[in-house]
Amino acid sequence: MKKKYLTPEELAEVKKIDLLTYLYNYEPNELVKYGRDTYGTKTHSSLTIRNGLWTWWVKNIGGRTALDYLIKVEGLSFLEAALLVDECITKEKPVIKEIHKIFYDKSEFKLPPKSSFPLKIYDYLTNKRHIDKEIVTYYFQRDMLYEAQYDHAIIFVGCNDNHKPCFASKRSITGDERRNLSGSDKRYSFRLENSFSDVVHIFESPIDLMSFQTMQKMKKQEWNKDNYLAIDGASLIGNDISHSEIPVALEWFLMKHPHIKVLVLHLDNDRAGLETSEKIKYHLADRYEIQDCRPKHCKDINDVLARKVLSHQIITR
Repeated sequence: MKKKYLTPEELAEVKKIDLLTYLYNYEPNELVKYGRDTYGTKTHSSLTIRNGLWTWWVKNIGGRTALDYLIKVEGLSFLEAALLVDECITKEKPVIKEIHKIFYDKSEFKLPPKSSFPLKIYDYLTNKRHIDKEIVTYYFQRDMLYEAQYDHAIIFVGCNDNHKPCFASKRSITGDERRNLSGSDKRYSFRLENSFSDVVHIFESPIDLMSFQTMQKMKKQEWNKDNYLAIDGASLIGNDISHSEIPVALEWFLMKHPHIKVLVLHLDNDRAGLETSEKIKYHLADRYEIQDCRPKHCKDINDVLARKVLSHQIITR
């Protein structure tokens, strides 16, 4: 006789089963491997499984568990889905499919102390990088950037859905050091969200992001009306673009913002920037309008801004 309900303890076990583990153990013929850490399903070609999460791009929905999948994609009721997973794991204990999670490491995440007098980063960002002071202050007042106490580097901060800092990139103002702090979760990179806009502007770094906003302000445009995302660098395609992956920060952002319709790419004018743009277009062009606005004659967006400022200074002399 089949069960008609589950105990709280049984339901808790059901909710532990992620989709990759479920398919690997109980529907292996449905599982398709796209790359080293990316999977999909035969039935739903636009569904991907990566980093412990699944996303059904054609519907702009996603989740983590097999329970989520069976309800949202296969159309089962909550009870039907829960009983099915329970039946599977009761008959045969699942082999947990290990997932290579690339978006964070196991180190403890801790922000360095703040400087009480953040004068050096203002000088660096406004005078050397030509970013508008109002824009720097906007992010500074929201604790999204600050000056480190000991070496006066800029710390760019990203928060999770509970407004808790969980990502930070460090940028030296005196040298070439650029790195993420240990324990940073790449899903929550530096960004500005606006639920009223269906457009997201995509950059490699926070400085490029703020440089573009500065140019918007120079044109008398609203500089914080859309969504703005720094994807934490760029990467090469490799041997086969079909086995490539989009940046995890972008993947997570799109899953959390299903209303997005337009992606505007502002990546660097180099091989990594070009190939990252091509990866994004390859994987997402059938679901979004994509505008490639990489600089044509400058190395990056901040270089574009610097040239505009210099040109303006020459004209006004």
